[in-house]
Amino acid sequence: MPSRHSYVASSPLAPLSEIIKLEPEKEPWCAGYAPSQGRRCHARTNARGRSSAMMLLNEGTKDLRAGRSIDTLLEDLAPHVLCTRFHQSQASDLTRRWKRQVRTYLDSQVPSTPSARPMRLSSRSIYRETAEDDIEERTALLYQRLHDITEEARRLEVAQYGLSITANPPIHREGRNTSVVVGSRSAGSVSSRNTPQPNLIDRTVRSRSTESPNQSAITVPRPAQAQVSRQTRAVSVSSPRPATSPTVVRVSSSTRNQARRDVTPQANRREVEGECGICLCNLQISQQDLDADEEEESEHSDDDDDDDDEDDDDEEEEEEEEEEEEDDDEDDEQTEAEDKDEHQDEELVWCKARCGINFHKQCIDQWLQTAPAPTCPACRSHWKH
Repeated sequence: MPSRHSYVASSPLAPLSEIIKLEPEKEPWCAGYAPSQGRRCHARTNARGRSSAMMLLNEGTKDLRAGRSIDTLLEDLAPHVLCTRFHQSQASDLTRRWKRQVRTYLDSQVPSTPSARPMRLSSRSIYRETAEDDIEERTALLYQRLHDITEEARRLEVAQYGLSITANPPIHREGRNTSVVVGSRSAGSVSSRNTPQPNLIDRTVRSRSTESPNQSAITVPRPAQAQVSRQTRAVSVSSPRPATSPTVVRVSSSTRNQARRDVTPQANRREVEGECGICLCNLQISQQDLDADEEEESEHSDDDDDDDDEDDDDEEEEEEEEEEEEDDDEDDEQTEAEDKDEHQDEELVWCKARCGINFHKQCIDQWLQTAPAPTCPACRSHWKH
């Protein structure tokens, strides 16, 4: 189908590659636009695509000089000069830009005519089409940027939500008999945390068995004046109370479901094995056993000096006594093992807040006395006795 620009120009037409400013062999990079970088894509195109693009450019030059339309050819050309990983979706935008450049070039080659009215009409239509193409191109670019910004905002929101859950203490639920208390640990912490993130609220959850079975409430202390986050928007405020009493807010089913999703798993105690994370000694051996071993070693060192003066008969008697003691030890082995386990339970403590790691009780007592905050040495959660 002949184009509306099928006329003989007064001068030879330039090559198509020069008109649309595309040189695949000299610039083997993607012709797409990277919105996140604000520039042209720097990814390389494959050799086969560049070869096909050069063939299409040469064919398009011949069609232009013969007065034929090259719209379909430009549509076939676009995928060959775009990287296959990121910017194949920009083929239609690139084609529209090339068509606009070709029309502008051909209009500049139109010879002057005695009739001015048809020229004005043609110029108006060309300007209208150019403006429409430019608007479409800008719209596509804005949509791409909006998509990138939305994805980035979603990732930040997920990261912020994960940090808010980590900062909150674990929530315990017993059926529906639950009340959520929204407050602040201190006025300073509320002001410092709510300044950059006003929607974050320090929540403390406690179970109450005295509440009615079908009722849940959020108690908000008035001095804190904390803003209600998005999770508690769908609530209805009860009748006002005196200033000394807290304001009670009824929670809908959606808020209860959100609170149920915020529940963190309970900490489980790990097996008693390995070393204490504070003193790096074996967990199976308590501090008292270590002191007793040191005293026993010192006593044995003194006894060795005295044994050098004893006779061989005394050594035989000691061997017989040791054999008898071994027989007695085999009979009492199970009892001693049970006593040892009970003794270890008294000498060891474990993190009940999150990680469940075991420590020597004496070591953790010293840690809590010297540490700036009563936290677990492993997971840094608030230590629970």
